[in-house]
Amino acid sequence: MKILGFGNCCVDYYIDEQTAYPGGNALNVAVFAKENGVDAGFLGTIGTDAAGQHIAAAARARGIDISHSPIKKGSSGKAAVNIVDGDRVWDEEYFGQEHGVGSLFPPMLSESDVEYIKGFDLVHGSSYAYLEDQFLRIADAGPLLTFDFSDDEEYRQEAYLKEICPVLDFGLFSCEYMKDDEITGFVEHVKELGCKNVLVTMGGRGQRFFTESGEVYEGKAKYITPVDTMGAGDSFCAAFLAGLLKRGWKKQIPLTAEMVEPALADAADYSAKNCLVKGSFGDGLKILM
Repeated sequence: MKILGFGNCCVDYYIDEQTAYPGGNALNVAVFAKENGVDAGFLGTIGTDAAGQHIAAAARARGIDISHSPIKKGSSGKAAVNIVDGDRVWDEEYFGQEHGVGSLFPPMLSESDVEYIKGFDLVHGSSYAYLEDQFLRIADAGPLLTFDFSDDEEYRQEAYLKEICPVLDFGLFSCEYMKDDEITGFVEHVKELGCKNVLVTMGGRGQRFFTESGEVYEGKAKYITPVDTMGAGDSFCAAFLAGLLKRGWKKQIPLTAEMVEPALADAADYSAKNCLVKGSFGDGLKILM
């Protein structure tokens, strides 16, 4: 079983610690999938600066295949943050409007890349990676296609959903501030647009998983006192997807309660434990930015 994180990598710069932690949705999912017993790769643009070199070294040290990730001269994507009582407080002005190589030069898939992607069971992308056109190119490559839409309204506009949903086997939406009836109506619409299975995360209310066959499963949030919530959603998503794969999920194989319920429980446990780690998955680099 193999999962590919296809998209973005960056560093989350903790201002008060002067420490850069590797992250980004696609890289996080690859790392977390590996920790959940599934082989993993990452395909995304990596910079040549100190942060990019650290990202590449951290990925390789964790057994993540980055052999098809283009290396581009320039700075890595960066987000500035402080942790207050275990939660993230972003500083949008610290780095200004500086763009990293991931958004400036997202990978354009070669035939070799597409053949490489066919070797995976599942490919995971996200809305912040500027790779929608490339994601659509692999719609018929064979792997399950999953996608994180985050909580940003920009990626819930009708035109965007109509572009991406028809090729997806699984979509993830953060819906913490939506009411139950709003969630149900929204998910029904997303499924009508073609997304086969939909997971919504609801903060302290847990998770709700809507399957292609019409079943709805409830997941419970696991409460702990967090050290750092960075990567919490990505860790849940990756552990859940890995759990479904390990229990036999493939294209044309419907999801069952025996697959979904233990995968939800395992993902909640793993995500809670990950909140005891600094950064998305540790590996901080002491550096002044």
